Amino acid sequence: MTRPTFTVTRKIRFGHVDPAGIVYYPHYFDMFNGVVEDFFDDCVGASFQAMRSEFGVVTPLRNIEADFIAPCRIGDKLDLALTLVKVGRTSLRILIDGTVNGSPRLAAKLAIVFVSAGDGRAVEPPPSVQARLKELAAD
Repeated sequence: MTRPTFTVTRKIRFGHVDPAGIVYYPHYFDMFNGVVEDFFDDCVGASFQAMRSEFGVVTPLRNIEADFIAPCRIGDKLDLALTLVKVGRTSLRILIDGTVNGSPRLAAKLAIVFVSAGDGRAVEPPPSVQARLKELAAD
């Protein structure tokens, strides 16, 4: 198994749960985006804000698959481990595994595309970003 590239912990709060007391699944998608955003900021050295303002590049999702293995409840500390699987010319493949105290809760596969903020075309990321992503994806 490949070692995760980046890990963060999110505390499950009251606002995340539904009347059944478990995380309402759309909140996970917001968490996934937050993990990717933190990864770019903390590991790649290129915040979403900087990529947009300095290079005119944004990073929308092209595809996402998620398996919800077991529920998370208020107060749980959800560890979200991001693994950078593949760096393409204009896209990335990422896995996110979620656990609570080592117990699997979810697994997601994401495809992210680098897109021109001006015209919406797929573009290569800035050279420094591309180089850093390739370093991080190397095993």
